[in-house]
Amino acid sequence: MKSKRIAKGIAAAVLGASLLWGGQVLAQEQLRIPVAMTSTTTALVEQTAIYKGFFKDIGYDARVYSVSGGENAAVLALERGQLPFFGSDDNIPLAIRPGSNIRVIGSEMNVLPYWLVAGKHVKSYKELPRPVKVGISSPTSGNVYVSLKLLEAAGIPQKDTRLVKVGGSSARLAGVKGGKIDVGSLTFGMMLRAKKADLSILGAANQFVKEYAFLQLAMNKNYIKDNPDKAEAMFGTLIRGCAFVNDPANKEEVLHVITKVMRNPDDIGKEMYDIEVAGGSIPNRCQITESAIKAYIESAVWSKSISADTKIPPASQIMFPEFYDRALAWYKNKGWMKN
Repeated sequence: MKSKRIAKGIAAAVLGASLLWGGQVLAQEQLRIPVAMTSTTTALVEQTAIYKGFFKDIGYDARVYSVSGGENAAVLALERGQLPFFGSDDNIPLAIRPGSNIRVIGSEMNVLPYWLVAGKHVKSYKELPRPVKVGISSPTSGNVYVSLKLLEAAGIPQKDTRLVKVGGSSARLAGVKGGKIDVGSLTFGMMLRAKKADLSILGAANQFVKEYAFLQLAMNKNYIKDNPDKAEAMFGTLIRGCAFVNDPANKEEVLHVITKVMRNPDDIGKEMYDIEVAGGSIPNRCQITESAIKAYIESAVWSKSISADTKIPPASQIMFPEFYDRALAWYKNKGWMKN
């Protein structure tokens, strides 16, 4: 039922008055942007672009909304053309299917930002019960890979685990606290909340993977074809958001977004900025690489969320590099890009 409600919400996500491109804006078009969670770094680019009025500059009254636990429904909506774009680690599995309308045009996070968390009374992997109940958001998400990989490295094979779909990082945190699940991989901000609650941090993704296409920014190829000016402006605006977030001169404003707009406590917000933003987790121009996509696909095959016999198309078919170049040129031509 939840997926149906999410799908209905997504189907009505992009509504409003029309816009004269290249001329005078007649009205602000409504744009609802799905994100996994509104409070984590995975939503920072969109939240910053909205706060700074970047979407208003191209004629949109934009808002974010959470699809935590319903990312698959959002990806299906993207495939059907009900969304123009979506940033998620669930885009590639559908993008590699024959005839898919999804193209991975960029990235808003090029690392795998997960930490494996267990209850406060579990001090080591050896103390976990069997089977280990592993909380996940969706079978194709990177959090599945991280959880299973860390458990296997500690001597707990996949046959001794049971995947339990509970939702996004906040739901997995609540699941560990309440004992519904034994472990869950959490994003950085949620991991800091887990530490405050005296939960145990057993391991981290950065122990075994560096570059990774985590927050895959994807668009519907038919939307790009039918609305080339709008598509370029939308993606160019996200590139503008990536650039703004990464500029150290904007630290105080970005911190304001993290703490006041996204409602993170000041101490957690500062760590999110220092570790994730200043640490280079967000690509400077929302760019994605073939090697990052390859790392994702290899992880998904390992965790069996993508079948080992799946025919993987060339990266050029998954990506849309010429469109990235056009959106970057749009951004440059606006005069916002520093030399």
